[in-house]
Amino acid sequence: MSRLLDGVLLLGAVLVALWVPFWWWGAPGSPIAFALLSGTPVVAAIALVVAVLALVRRRWAAGVVALAAAVVLGAIVVPRAVDDGDPVVTAGPGSTTVVVATVNLQFGRADPAAVVALARDRRVDVLGLQEITPEAEQRLAAAGLRAELPFTESAARRGAGGTALVSRYPLAPSGLVLRPGVFSQVTARVLAPSGPVDVVVAHPSAPVFRDDPGGWAREIAELPGPAPLGGPPRLVIGDLNATLDHRPLRALLAPGTWRDAASAVGGGLRGTWPTDSTLPPFAAIDHVLVSGPISPVEVTTQELPSTDHAGLIATLLVRDGRTPLTPGA
Repeated sequence: MSRLLDGVLLLGAVLVALWVPFWWWGAPGSPIAFALLSGTPVVAAIALVVAVLALVRRRWAAGVVALAAAVVLGAIVVPRAVDDGDPVVTAGPGSTTVVVATVNLQFGRADPAAVVALARDRRVDVLGLQEITPEAEQRLAAAGLRAELPFTESAARRGAGGTALVSRYPLAPSGLVLRPGVFSQVTARVLAPSGPVDVVVAHPSAPVFRDDPGGWAREIAELPGPAPLGGPPRLVIGDLNATLDHRPLRALLAPGTWRDAASAVGGGLRGTWPTDSTLPPFAAIDHVLVSGPISPVEVTTQELPSTDHAGLIATLLVRDGRTPLTPGA
């Protein structure tokens, strides 16, 4: 039994060590790599457990290898659970709060009353909806969504391909160019009290559900760029079918470009999928990405009946573009 345990620890040490180059170079279009990489936070925890057990048993080679892997994976994963402490703007007379949310309706099946309750109770100003069908759109309207969020930019479709943006504030064209993908995307300029905010609701199709797996990475790479200097804030919200461990999303979040709202406030390890399993949701694939004079304040999730995604709700502080930005204001 002792030899068996030592063998398991050695094998575990080798596997967690191999995970480091796999995380860095894993093929972005491989469905297998796509699925495995979603579990990187779990592997980081396993690496630490293997390291501790091996060192306690004085299996030094396995312990040192696993500990090195745990340190590297920890450096990758732990910052997502820590507030970055570097807001773009701070509260003051030249800023206002905007609440945005994103919900994948799972083929339009999500309980419309629950979606409307989320929008109402959380005082959501901008809501992105994925997998919205024409029938789901009608059910949401009947449940009172238009009374809560009257302005809509919709590309509803049957099946999983529909997307919509609904808003408390009037909408105007954003001027952003959206590349065609398997699923629809929508964009609009939200005329919020603080000034305009350009919003994209995106839903790149995962590589496991398409004929060209590499197209998933291409769809993420072709999302609009971050806000230009002096331009209005930009948001990308939706089910991106990618965690922060997937290379295409990591590239999109290069320093000085987009920021992941959940990770910025220390909530980047909170899973949003799947919520219809006996296990807790482990994959954080729903996102709010921000750029420009906008700062995440709080990000939470809320599970909803009849869908496999939790709703993701982000409170953002947006600077009024008409007010000069000064330190502490």
